[in-house]
Amino acid sequence: DEAEARARADKEAFVATGGQAEDFIPIIIDVDYEIKCQNGHYLSFILTKTETLANAYTEYYAYNIDLETGRELTLRDLLGPDWKRIANEAVRAGIDERSQDPANVYFDGSDGIEGFQSIRDDQPFYLNESGSPVVVFSKYEIAPGYMGMQEFEVGSLLPNDA
Repeated sequence: DEAEARARADKEAFVATGGQAEDFIPIIIDVDYEIKCQNGHYLSFILTKTETLANAYTEYYAYNIDLETGRELTLRDLLGPDWKRIANEAVRAGIDERSQDPANVYFDGSDGIEGFQSIRDDQPFYLNESGSPVVVFSKYEIAPGYMGMQEFEVGSLLPNDA
C-alpha cells in the first residue's frame, strides 16, 4: 500500500510540474515470497518487495514462526544466551573464507566504509531446509552492491521433521 501510494504521488507530481500523464513511466511494484523451511516445528519465509523505475530497490522481510507456540522466533531463542557471539563468529568465518577469492570484497574500514562489526539485535535471518539459522545482510550493508545480499549459515541447531 505504501509503495502504491508513493507511485501515485510520483505520477501526480510529474503531471503537476508540467509532465504529460502518458509520458510518465510507471513504477513497477512486485511482492513475492519464498519458503525457506517448513516442518512440524517451524515455518520460515522471506517476503521480497521490489520497486522498479529507472533502477530497482528491493527490501527483504524475514519471518520465522514457532508452529507450536505461534510466536515469532529470535536468534536468541535459537542460539541461547551467547547468541550474538555465536552468530558473529559464523559471519566472520564466512567473510574470511569468501575473501580468499579476490572477486569477493567486503568492507573493512580501509576505504572509509566500516566493515562488519556485529550483528544487530534485530538482525534478519531465516531457517534453511535443514533448520539452521542463516543471517542475512542487505545489498551494500557489508559488501559492495555487486556482491548482492549476503547470507551466512550459523549452524545446524534445530530439530527437523524432514
